[in-house]
Amino acid sequence: MVWVFAPPEVTLGERIRIFFQHTAPALVGYGAFATTLVGSMVYLWKQDIRYDILAASSTKIGLVFTTIALLSGMIWANATWGVYWNWDPRQTTTLILWIVYACIIAYRASVSDREVRAQYGSIFGIISFPAVILSYISIHIWNTLHPIVITFGGLQMAPEHGITLMFSLFAITLVYILILDLTYRIDTIGEKLMALRMQRSE
Repeated sequence: MVWVFAPPEVTLGERIRIFFQHTAPALVGYGAFATTLVGSMVYLWKQDIRYDILAASSTKIGLVFTTIALLSGMIWANATWGVYWNWDPRQTTTLILWIVYACIIAYRASVSDREVRAQYGSIFGIISFPAVILSYISIHIWNTLHPIVITFGGLQMAPEHGITLMFSLFAITLVYILILDLTYRIDTIGEKLMALRMQRSE
């Protein structure tokens, strides 16, 4: 769809193709952190470790997609603005978002106590979500060079480009779900192995 179906854009020409490979991962990254939020809230409510594993798994995948969004965004910025990084509000708030969730992963990796890690990891997963909201709305509250193509009135682009974006978003969402399922299964097995090791050591 990106390379064949979508036509060149009137102003951007062939550079429009970078847009699809930037926007879809960025939006799916937001969705991944929303899953982290929900999983964290349900864990604190039910104290069921499965929801903490889900939240932690989604955090890792969300960070991967946010990394893709940042790198592809830099390529897009250089192609359209002539510079890879100019501290645009969307670039800056997305970088802050990346740092926040990278810190959560670092915290989880540094704490050996399972209950403490789950408890505080879930709290961090909840209080960090405003960084997602700030990243998303940044182009609406500050002056920015970043194009605004998704509005309450619909997509501000040619129909072919809108279809391509929706298809890309659907495809990347499927990739996210598949990776999340695999990561959740692996992390669940890891938790069971850790529990067995602790039992044997006792």
